[in-house]
Order: sequence, then structure tokens, then C-alpha cells
Amino acid sequence: MEKTISQLTHIKAVLLFASTMTVMSGAIIAPALPGISRHFPDQPQVLIQLILTIPALMITLFSPLMGYLADRFGRKKLLLMMLGIYGFAGVAGFFIDRVDLLLSSRALMGIAVAGILSISTTLVGDYFDSTERARFLGLQSSCMALGGVIFINLGGILSDWSWRGPFLLYLTGVLLLPYAWAILQEPKASSGVNTDVTDAPVKVDYGRTGLAYLIAMISMAMFYMFPAQLPFLLSQQGQISGMAIGIALSMAALTASIVAFCYGYYKPFLSVMTIYVLGFLLAATGFLIVGFTQSYAMAIVGAAISGLGLGAFMPNTTTWLMRITPQRVRGRVFGGFTSTFFFGQFISPVVVAPTMVWLESLRNVFTAMAIVCCLLAVVLIILGKTTLQADNKL
Repeated sequence: MEKTISQLTHIKAVLLFASTMTVMSGAIIAPALPGISRHFPDQPQVLIQLILTIPALMITLFSPLMGYLADRFGRKKLLLMMLGIYGFAGVAGFFIDRVDLLLSSRALMGIAVAGILSISTTLVGDYFDSTERARFLGLQSSCMALGGVIFINLGGILSDWSWRGPFLLYLTGVLLLPYAWAILQEPKASSGVNTDVTDAPVKVDYGRTGLAYLIAMISMAMFYMFPAQLPFLLSQQGQISGMAIGIALSMAALTASIVAFCYGYYKPFLSVMTIYVLGFLLAATGFLIVGFTQSYAMAIVGAAISGLGLGAFMPNTTTWLMRITPQRVRGRVFGGFTSTFFFGQFISPVVVAPTMVWLESLRNVFTAMAIVCCLLAVVLIILGKTTLQADNKL
């Protein structure tokens, strides 16, 4: 498709705004978790945390289906439908006063997020090529992380008013709907017309794709320890406002947005494997600081350093998958990527809960994560010198 500069600018804007919708699914209400917990005092803490992460479970379950539907029936219609569901299901939390109904509305919103992220990432591969794609993927990840900074702080401000306040921000999904309808074009390559070419078998490298999925899941589980666990860790140090919690949480998102934004500029000098190794080592440093400090300020520093490490993981993984995945099955592959990426978000509090019992404190859990990051960096160094030598040059 031939597009003018103006058309491309609007298309990029729609895709970037759609991408930030996915971050909002959790970031907005993270500062409100202590308030929600106080409003439902008879509910266990892990159930309150699931209000934050239940959308991730739905994303995990429905992303492969969304990818298939996008490949089979087209991207635009499905994306518009998901934006509408996202807005209405998200804002429903403002009116609900039962945990089971709140979890149900969050689950429905998660299904919508599955479609939004899978389709918007697939459209990046449809619209852009080569260097422009790498830079846009970095910009996309940066905007997602930067959106986390903005929305976490907005959520913190609104949560000081009421724990229900942050849910109003989900109306942005409805506001984006008419803009996306007017701007987006259906890529010709994704049409449902059957030809001999489109019916030809397509080879997918399941081994490398599976490894990319696994790294995405682990990195997201680690990154989501900050919005899911840091509010409770900081609350243990005394009474702290929602705005102060929002500032602390936003530091990881801020540094992640910076490193993601710069991805297209440093990627030509670093291989996929090298970026992963450096990312895990930086994340380990940040986790170690959070685990050992008793200071609010140093907790912010630790979160910021971990953000620097984990911020490159999404653009790095999407770039890797774009290079090894045929165009015709990108919807399915990126549906799977979205699924595993957000499965990491869902299992983060689920894994931490028993681990915290075993290690006796949340601080010890952060320290343990630092050790895990170091071990993963060593494993990737070994793989980069053996079975993944080719990817060590990508």
C-alpha cells in the first residue's frame, strides 16, 4: 500500500495509542490496590492482586484465537470491536461493588486487550519494513512504557480520591475508536482470499519462537513484580499516599520507556542475545537494591535500574520474531507472543505468594529474583555461543 507521510503519521499514532491501551489494563489501578484491599477487608491479598492481573490470564487464553481471527478475517474490524469492548468493560469497574463482578469485568477487558495488542503488533509488520520497523517497534514499546508512567501517576492521583477513580480512565478506548476507524486500512496481504500462494505451507521455527515466548513470559513476570508487589512493600514502611506509590511504580516504567525508545539506535551495534544478557544483568541489580534497602528513595532507584534492563525485552523479542516469522502467519505467531507475554503478568503474583511464604519476606523474594536474573544471563550466554550462534549475530 502506498501511503503519504501524513497517512503514515496518523497510522503510527493509532497503533501507538492502541498499544498504550494494553498497558492501561493494569497500570491504572496498581496504585489503588491498597485502597481496594481496605474496601474488601474480608478478601485475601492475592485475590485483590488478581483484580490487577486477571486481564493477563484472559490475554493468555485468547491471544492465539485473536491472532488466528486477524489472519483469517482481517485486522481492522476486529481491532475496532476490541477497542469498544475494552472501554465499556474497563469503566464498569467504577460502578461495581462486588469482587466477583469486578473480576468478571476485568476478565472481559482482558479479552479485548488480547485483540488490541495482537492486532496492533501484527499491523506493524504489515505496514513497515526493515529499519523503519525496528525503530517503530522501539517507539511502540517506549510509548507503552511511557504510558505506564503517565497512567500509573494518574491512577495514583485518582486513587487518593477513591479506589474507583482510576477505572474512569478506561473510557479512552472508546475515544480512540472513531479515529482508528477513519485512519486504518486493511492490509492487502491479510485478506481472506484463497490462492495457491496463500494456501502453500509456511514453515515456522518452533524452537526459536518458543524460546522467544519463554523469555517474554519471564521478563514480564519480573517486570510486573513492581506494580503488583511494590505498593505492599512500601506500605510496610508506614502510611504512604497513592500518589507516592504511583511515583515509585512509574520509575520502572519511565526508564523502560527510555531504553525501548532508543532501541532502534543501539540495536545495530548489539545482537539479540547480547541485549537479553545485558537486560537480565541490569534487572538483577535493580532487584538486589529493592531487596536490601529500607529506604523509599532507594526503592525508586532499584525500580528504575530494573526498568532499564527489562525495557528492551519487548522490542527485542518482537524484532527477533519479525525476522524469523513469515508474513502470512504473523498474526498467529504474535497472538502466541501476546499470550505468553501476558501470562507472565498473570502468574507474577501467583508465583510470588508461595515464594514469599517460603522465603519469609517480600524483600527476600526481590533478592531471589536478582539471583534468577543472573542465572538466566549465564544460560543465554551459553546458548549464544552454541545453538543460537546465528541469533547472536542478528
